[in-house]
Amino acid sequence: MPAAHYMLHVFDHSHYNYFNAKPKKLEDKMIPDTLVCLKVSKKHLETSEFKDRLIRETIQALTHYYAVNASVICLPEMLVPVSIYLRKFKKNVKNSNYRQTVQSFLDVLDKSATVIQDARANLKDKSLKDPARLT
Repeated sequence: MPAAHYMLHVFDHSHYNYFNAKPKKLEDKMIPDTLVCLKVSKKHLETSEFKDRLIRETIQALTHYYAVNASVICLPEMLVPVSIYLRKFKKNVKNSNYRQTVQSFLDVLDKSATVIQDARANLKDKSLKDPARLT
């Protein structure tokens, strides 16, 4: 089931201003746990700690999702929309920590896609080498 689209909502272009905005100071010394919290107060949304957690947990969820699909022959094609979203996010966000996190995740995805493409090239069945020609 394709669920990456829902996880990529964080990296959508409508949220670039949110991540580029100057963060506010955390006053409570505690951010609600995002695994059980359905609503987060506005004072927590604007903090850099919450933004960091949001990026980290989204990348972690995408990592788990693609780890499950790591051995699927169509993995390189599954990674195309994710790569586009993340590259646009990296280009438009000013925070270097977010850019570095996204770039390291993109590197891991590219390595996985390369492994699948190499395995695909070694297949004996010529019709599976290029999935675009499958009918």
